[in-house]
Amino acid sequence: MKSKIFLIAMLNIIIIIGALGVYQAIAIHRQDAEKIAKLQKTVKELQNGGGTAAGGTSGTSSAYKDGAYQGSAKGFGGNITVKVTVKGDKIKSIDIVNASGEDASYLTSAKSVIGEMLQNQTTDVDTVSGATFSSSGIINAVIAALEKAER
Repeated sequence: MKSKIFLIAMLNIIIIIGALGVYQAIAIHRQDAEKIAKLQKTVKELQNGGGTAAGGTSGTSSAYKDGAYQGSAKGFGGNITVKVTVKGDKIKSIDIVNASGEDASYLTSAKSVIGEMLQNQTTDVDTVSGATFSSSGIINAVIAALEKAER
């Protein structure tokens, strides 16, 4: 009888912990989606003439401060850290500083998003099929770095 009560109590605890885990994952996903939407809006404003690089005025109207900024995000095998260099409201370079936990083949495939972000000057690029988590990690790390560069 005691073991039956113990098993029921343990099952209830497992269900509660599982529900809390799902809730936490949803909350984190919503926060990330809000950050992405904010940065995408900023990039679109720049592309439509809001910044100096697109023909706007110089001075305080630029969205990003010139400089090099680091950002980190979770990839497939752990955190990915990137360095993003911004000059004249344009992303000049994106370098992976650390991705020690990533699988080498996934990371190699995922790096193609860097070229797309540089070419299109946006973080709104597709993830790489077969390296979804690694490419998402790179994209989200760039977003984190650009948040530090915002005026």
